[in-house]
Amino acid sequence: MLDIQCLKDFLVLARLKHFGRAAEQCHVSTSGLSRRIQALEIWLGAPVLVRSANGIELTEVGQRLLPISADAVTALESVRKAVHAEVAGRREQIRFTAPHIMSGLFFTSWFPLLSEPFQNTRFSVTSDHLGACIAGLDAGEDDFLVFLCDEARGVLGKVQASLDRTAYTMLTLGTERLTPVSAPDARGMPLHSLDVGTTTSVSLLGYDEACSLSWALDANLVNTTGLPMFRRRHENSVADGVRSMALAGLGVAWLPKRMVEADLQAGRLVAASSRQLDISMDVTIARRTGALSDSAERLWEYLLRTNAAQSVAPRPTVSAA
Repeated sequence: MLDIQCLKDFLVLARLKHFGRAAEQCHVSTSGLSRRIQALEIWLGAPVLVRSANGIELTEVGQRLLPISADAVTALESVRKAVHAEVAGRREQIRFTAPHIMSGLFFTSWFPLLSEPFQNTRFSVTSDHLGACIAGLDAGEDDFLVFLCDEARGVLGKVQASLDRTAYTMLTLGTERLTPVSAPDARGMPLHSLDVGTTTSVSLLGYDEACSLSWALDANLVNTTGLPMFRRRHENSVADGVRSMALAGLGVAWLPKRMVEADLQAGRLVAASSRQLDISMDVTIARRTGALSDSAERLWEYLLRTNAAQSVAPRPTVSAA
């Protein structure tokens, strides 16, 4: 089945005629963008571009696909915006967009805290990869973006330029930590230990290049000394998939602490190191600086006045970023 994101990426690439610049605008690596174009070509059954001395040129098939793709994307986005507007008009609504991990990690515990002050408000969450979430925020399809930022700025380093173009404001709602875990052996010790020394390679379970947790992990590992060499043979686009691979004993994974708390308590997973190798993350909410709906503005003022994320440990604060 063809993903509309492939058509969007194709349009960007056709306009910029450069894989590197197109990948940056699409918030994906060059190899990730190449895979998406290949998926489009497989679905279509023919190449849509060729590399030449002048850069990238569209094939005859690509030229035929270009206006159709533009019309299809415009039509689909128009329908989605119209549906969003209709739903918002039926009842008071605040629209959030967030990477997939935030649905189970944050919103399920945060929304109940808002139920009393916002009794007549409908909260909706659209989940996607962070680049698409920022695009939704920029287009006015969503009121707020909620995502995780690491201290090494691996995430903000990738997306801050895009957020700057939306003229945004951010608040910190709380904290989370990515912690390295492994399945245990028969003695309860990690099957994949980070304490074995730099001469022994360890299987690292990674995130897909489009996943913002991958950006945080890579930025923080660069500055961490005393780690073994890593073999990256397995990856997944969502944290749940990485957790499943860790439970299967395929390697060590940096996973959100709240996600694996029950696994650690039950002994299904254990700490992969005796050292403190957790990666600190801020739960961050962003909005455009322009006017939002009355209900969304009320929520923003509420966040400025109160601590509305008490379920996030340690005790969170709401502060200007």
